[in-house]
This record gives sequence, C-alpha cells and structure tokens, in this order.
Amino acid sequence: MYDTIIIGAGSAGCVLANRLSADPDRKVLVLEAGRAAPIASDIPSDWVTMFNTGADWGYYTEPQAGCRGRRIFWPRGKMIGGSGALNAMIYIRGLPSDYDAWEAMGNPGWGWKDVFPVFLQSENNADIKDSPYHGNDGLLHIGNVPYIDKYEQMWIEAAKAAGYAYNPDYNGEKQEGVGLFQFTIKNGERWGTGKAYLRPALERPNLTLKSGVLVTGLIIENGRAKGVKYLVDGVPEVAYAESEVVLSSGAVGSAQLLMLSGVGPADELKEAGVKPVHDLPGVGKDLQDHLNIPISFYTKQPIGIGAWTDELISESFAEWRDKRTGIRTSPWVASGGHVCSRPGIEPDLQLYGAISPHRDYARFLGGQAGVTGHSTLQRPNSRGEIKLRSANPIEYPSIDPKYFVSDPDGTDLATMVAGVRINRAILQQSPMKELIAYELSPSAECQTDEEIANYVRGHMTTLYHPSSTCRMGTDARAVTDPATLQVHGLEGLRIADASVIPKMVSGNLNAPTIMVAERAAQMILAG
Repeated sequence: MYDTIIIGAGSAGCVLANRLSADPDRKVLVLEAGRAAPIASDIPSDWVTMFNTGADWGYYTEPQAGCRGRRIFWPRGKMIGGSGALNAMIYIRGLPSDYDAWEAMGNPGWGWKDVFPVFLQSENNADIKDSPYHGNDGLLHIGNVPYIDKYEQMWIEAAKAAGYAYNPDYNGEKQEGVGLFQFTIKNGERWGTGKAYLRPALERPNLTLKSGVLVTGLIIENGRAKGVKYLVDGVPEVAYAESEVVLSSGAVGSAQLLMLSGVGPADELKEAGVKPVHDLPGVGKDLQDHLNIPISFYTKQPIGIGAWTDELISESFAEWRDKRTGIRTSPWVASGGHVCSRPGIEPDLQLYGAISPHRDYARFLGGQAGVTGHSTLQRPNSRGEIKLRSANPIEYPSIDPKYFVSDPDGTDLATMVAGVRINRAILQQSPMKELIAYELSPSAECQTDEEIANYVRGHMTTLYHPSSTCRMGTDARAVTDPATLQVHGLEGLRIADASVIPKMVSGNLNAPTIMVAERAAQMILAG
C-alpha cells in the first residue's frame, strides 16, 4: 500500500516524485516501463541515436491521408527521464497568449499570470541573472548551449539579413526573432528532470522506483481509483494507493491506460473488447502535435555534422567523456527563431538552422556536408485521436493525428508552405549564400505553392510534441478538472503530463509539461 502511485518516470513523473516525496509521511511509488537511460542520453549530440532502440517506444501513426498515405514515425522516450531523456533539450515556455487562451477556454487559474511564477519556481538559469523573466533558485538547470558552431552563428546572421530581428532570449520580453535556444544541459551533459528532480529524491526512504515494468490498467472500484495492475518480467502484480493514482505517461500512454481501464468513449471501448467503467467521450480525442518540414542544402565545403569522420567521432567522444567539452556538448539545433508567416500575428513558425543535411532526425543521412532549414508549425489547427486497437495492453494503440485533413480551411498546410519559402530566403542571404552549393531534391524542384504543398505532404515529420488527449476543461469533451487535474467523474485519479494541455503552446513542450507537473504537485500537497 502506497499513498501515491505515479505512472511514468518521464519529464512530469520525475517532478511529481520529487515534490510529493518531500513530505516524509507520504509513501510514493513510481512505475516506469523503461529502464535506466543509456549513455547516449547523457551526450547532447547523440539524442537522435536513441530512436528505434529500446529507449524509444517507436510509435508510428496510422496512414495519413493528408501526408500522401505515409505512416509518420513518432519517437517517445521509454526510459527513466522519458521523452525528456530523448529530446533535443530545448527549454522554451511559449507565448503568454497561449496560456491566456487556456483560461479563456474554461480553465481558470491557468492564465499566464498564474503559470509564469511556476516556471520561475522550477528554473535555475545559469546564464541570466537578476532578470524578471528568469528564476535562479529552482531545480531545473537551464543554460546556453556549451558549444556553438561558427556556421550556426552564420545562419543567425543570414536570418538577420533576411529581415528578422535578433532575439537574445526567447523566454524573455518577447519570443519573436532569431538567435540561440536555451537548453536543459548542465556542464556539457543532458540534465532533464530524471537527473534534476528524480535522482536526488531517490535517496528518500519513502520513495520507491520500479523500472522495466509495464502498467496494464487501473483498479477502479465504486468510482474510485484504488491502484494499478502491472507486469514484472511478464508476471502480473498489483499496487494499491491510499490517496491517489497519478497518470504521467504522456499524451499516448495516459489516454491508452484510461481506455484499457474502461474509462473513455463507451462505444469505442466496447468495439475494442473493453468493458466500459466510466463513459468519458473526450479520452484520446483532441490530439495535437507540432508539424515540421525540412529542406536541405549541400555546401561547397565540409562543415558541421555532415563532415564528421570516424576519427572525429571517436576523438570527440573521448573529449566529452573526459572533459564534458567539445562538439558533442551541442544538440546541433542551437540556432533558430520564431517568425510570423504573415503580418499582424504572433509568431506561428519555429525555425531551426541545423548544420547538417540529415533528415528525419538523422534516420536518413546526406552524402555530403550541408545545412537543413527546419520550419515547425507552432499552433496547429489539425486535431486527431488515439484509440485502442484491442483490449491487449501490450498492443500499441492506434495513433491518428489527422494531419491537414482535420484543418478545414487549409491554414496548417499554407503556413508550412510559407515556412519553406522563409527558410529558402534566409539561406539566400550572406554569409550563408556563399556557402551553399545547391538545394537537394526533391524540394529543389518544388517552386509553386502547389508543388511545395505536395512536398510538405510527402516529407513532413512530427516534432514529437503530442498533447491534449486528456485535456483539462469543463465542457463535455474535457477529461480533467482544471482546478484539481482529477479525471472528471472519478475519485483518486489525476493526470499530470502534456495530455492535459487544452491547446498547443507556441514552442517545445518540455517546459510546459514540467510546469503542469509542478502545478499538479501543488494541488496534491494542498489536499
């Protein structure tokens, strides 16, 4: 018997484990499907090498009609630290208007004035001191990238020449502009919540972490979550919670576990062979994601990752291992920006100037050295869903983001077409244009809006930021109560991860997810 059971030791679960176990009278259990993060997770440059390994759930979407029938690769972290141990480590909160929109949707207490102090509470910024926009006393180490490639700086200069203002701090006075991102990197090493929050808390006698276990469902009796069922090396076990169970399994996992436990759209659960326990139509719905489109260029000289030799890879690893310095301390997505696709709006595109011609997170490698301009849709209109394929908890759920087809007026696609043109315009400016040899096929042949749109459909990737499948609110499709993060209609069951986000934020999701977990811990500790 435990007081609190947390399902998932990802970015949110690690925060909850730390905050809740700080009460010595609260007995806390954390269950995680993955195991310890591999060494690649420690090395900032090596995050892409973990995709399609044991540290990655390795999901794929359903065939996407809006993407020429492709199944899109969806990496999600399966290890202690979760997707925060797999991601590119960018720390960005989003726009104040994002959170004011949450409040306007029927989520009082989640406006910018409410969440901003929570961001500051968690932040320990190593490089920006005495700023009203940053905290310096939190557990989460935030800092500038340790290694900056000179061509990343040149990309920023080219973006400035294209008319975009320099912004030294995307988490400061404004988000718009180009510059360098901030990261959860400490002394040349990834430092997400698995290290910043969970690791020190594991010394507490009232906190238990079980890794390598697969949660198969919740124990729900008389409208209350009493515990969880899980497998240890294939053998069923159970654990009971005196106070509450907290789902922190992410936009895929939390929705799947609810549905496996009979909580969700009753008719769909019956079709999947699950007996409904609590009809909650919104579970798995309103799935939102950031869409990304890359275009790559070869350069006239060997630069960046595309120029790495086996010898350089070996030498740079030895330098990182011994000194935590050098090219391996960078995730190679340090230069970028937030820009507007059209006048009169807030930034709706996030850009990356990656000094590499590799695509789809290095799952496809260029034959020479080069650069890639990434353009990411910040506030998508597309809405999808997650559904069970069957009652088998081991079988992956159906993931259908409905990219583009669920956007009735075509804004998502038109904005991404604009993003391609913006990246081309930047790379046609000095000092980058002198480096560029040519744009790679098949984007190079696409010049009209129609041709570029067809390219976007054929080459778009996720930026792996799924959210909103258990979104908070008070309407009929809402899953969680904004005041408590309790699942509507059930007691003893809360959700604290990106799945409760009611509407996508304008930036990478790790920082908002940590903020949600901090808020959830406050709610639980307040009773």
